[in-house]
Amino acid sequence: MSTNTESETDAQPPTPTEPDVEDAEIEIEAEVEADSGTAVDPTPELETDVEVEPAVDPEEGEDTDVETEAEVETEKDVEVNEDADSDADIKEEKTVVTGPPHQFQAALKGGVIKEFVGTLRAIVDEAKISVSPDGLHARAVDPANVAMYDIELSTGAFESFDASEGVLGMNLERFEEVLKLAKKDDLVQLSFNTTTFKLVIHIDGVEFTMALIDPDSIRNDPEIPNMDLPISFTIGEAQISRGVKAADMVSDHIRFRCDETEQAVFIEAEGDTDNVSFELAADDLVALTASDGRSLFSLDYVKDISKQFPKNTEIEMTFGTDFPMMIEYGFADGECNVLAMLAPRIESD
Repeated sequence: MSTNTESETDAQPPTPTEPDVEDAEIEIEAEVEADSGTAVDPTPELETDVEVEPAVDPEEGEDTDVETEAEVETEKDVEVNEDADSDADIKEEKTVVTGPPHQFQAALKGGVIKEFVGTLRAIVDEAKISVSPDGLHARAVDPANVAMYDIELSTGAFESFDASEGVLGMNLERFEEVLKLAKKDDLVQLSFNTTTFKLVIHIDGVEFTMALIDPDSIRNDPEIPNMDLPISFTIGEAQISRGVKAADMVSDHIRFRCDETEQAVFIEAEGDTDNVSFELAADDLVALTASDGRSLFSLDYVKDISKQFPKNTEIEMTFGTDFPMMIEYGFADGECNVLAMLAPRIESD
């Protein structure tokens, strides 16, 4: 299955006019006397136009503090402006990194990288993997815009990690096949060859060189909507798997419903002749924020997502009436955070 997903008018330059010397001197003097937080344009006229006592040779003992303070204040404002411009340039550079990394070498356990790739493979065959000194990040949505994943694998999940900013276009189906060579505890070494633009994979003495995909040919990362969902509950992975299995016996849709009065969540399914209802009371849940609401989802998507839940893991699920469901969990000892979002099917009255 694959994935759920932003006149110019020509103007004549003004005719230069001779400035009024007296007015210019008054204006410059006012700027010098302003608070130190106000930026002053450090023009060459500043020192000559400011009205100060005539400079006297310091050897004669005359005070020159006025002129010195004006110069220091001007230099201070220039430095502040330069720092602001520098910060703006850095932020702009960070937003335009779209090419491959200049450096990428990493090593991690086979079980971790297989889980990372397998999670994305639940909804997509290709994805853009963002590489940074902080780890790996991927966000993908299936072609039908029903399901989305956002996954962050931090450097703590790696045995070793050395990388610069960059993006790798990955054929996840092919990558998953290669990773079948690795056992759970085998060390998988990854590196990017900047000459051939290929990913080099070492697994227990086997070296595999995999061609990458142009990231521009892969669908752009979707934005995560900001939603205030009223219902939230945390539950063990086994309970969710049980409810999904029961729903699959009677229908191709699954409903999550919360009853605030009963302080319970229900997993329900309705078929042509048979129905299923699985009640999860407060005692069955790790945590519950209850409100009346219900939402219906495609069972196929829920099954694909729930198959990726690590065993004995707590799953946090958040939803509202006819709103998408947010599903969050982690693996690799908390070093990988997963957010899945699933769009609902609107029920007719």
